Amino acid sequence: MESIIADIVKIIKSENNVIAREKALMCYFFDLIRELMTAALEEVDAGLVEETKKQGYQIEKKNKRSVVTAFGEISYWRRRYACPGKKAKYPLDKLMGYDKYKRYSVLAVKDILQVSAVATYRNTALAVNTLSCFKISHSKVGKLIVQTGKQIKAQQQSAGILA
Repeated sequence: MESIIADIVKIIKSENNVIAREKALMCYFFDLIRELMTAALEEVDAGLVEETKKQGYQIEKKNKRSVVTAFGEISYWRRRYACPGKKAKYPLDKLMGYDKYKRYSVLAVKDILQVSAVATYRNTALAVNTLSCFKISHSKVGKLIVQTGKQIKAQQQSAGILA
């Protein structure tokens, strides 16, 4: 904790411009949150080993994954499990709601979609890039909207809401 305080004091003293100072502090805190989140995810993954092995799965390998969350991109290591006759799985990804092949967390997508409901794709990208610690292009905003729309439609169809 003392080293964190020392880092913060150093940032405060090193910047003369108030905007640059606050931006540097914001980036420092988001970096710290991402480090803590990575460590926590890896600890949770380790805690899932026993339970997953009881289901008949064995650890196949460890893979690294990156996900863009509301507080920026995090990268973490998680275990892939295999079981004869069953589909391989990543219990940590399932627990966190990180869909296969999706780069953005549910909350990050929700936040982007909320802004896009009242702004153009370019303005949505500008707002996200200004107010968060990750960058997104206007074209990616559009792709996320289309992907999410298809996902919602499929969920509604499977639930019998749409004919």
